[in-house]
Amino acid sequence: MTEERSPRRGRAHLFTRPGGWLVAAAVLYSCWLLELVLPTGLSPVDGYVSELLAGDQPFRWLFRVTDALTACCLVLAAVRLRGRLVVAAVLVFGLATLADTALALDCAPSVDALCRSREDDGAVSLSHQVHQVTSVLTFLGALGCAVVLERGTRWWSARAVLVLLAVTGVLSALLANQPGAGLVQRLQLLTVAAGLLLAARASSRRSPARRPSGAAKPAGPF
Repeated sequence: MTEERSPRRGRAHLFTRPGGWLVAAAVLYSCWLLELVLPTGLSPVDGYVSELLAGDQPFRWLFRVTDALTACCLVLAAVRLRGRLVVAAVLVFGLATLADTALALDCAPSVDALCRSREDDGAVSLSHQVHQVTSVLTFLGALGCAVVLERGTRWWSARAVLVLLAVTGVLSALLANQPGAGLVQRLQLLTVAAGLLLAARASSRRSPARRPSGAAKPAGPF
């Protein structure tokens, strides 16, 4: 009976550890890839992913719900992690992602000339206007997580995530609302998802359940 119950117990304990929530966040954060099979009408090269959530888009609720669930998973992971820096970074990332979802765009300016005109005239909602700020905060939260991950693990893969995030951040600023901006942002989002998976791996390696009885608590933020 013990053997029959242990796999069930393992599944039950999966989400009591931060790694499980970080993996779930990585998967949900990548749900924008559904645009590859859905008729969104938006350009994956020039349009921003946030336009999928815009008020005039047909699949907005699908992408809003997955982003909101991502934010919840990040917060649940944060409360299970160790170290003030990593907890703060993941919390900022999660809460900024939630704000970015709640304060969605009114319309998709990359494909709607009237939407662009409304933006220029300041005739969009406060949510639309503030969205750029929440997007920047989301990126900074992800970048902060990458910095803590690299410092805590010294893995080359974590360093690659940090470098890619920094490079795509600079390119995003240079190409704001220009052709190719969407492609850069999508590379950035894939990098963030990879970073979350690495963070899950790091937290699992430092999980108390995996340490021998009586072993000293390992150093590091995870």
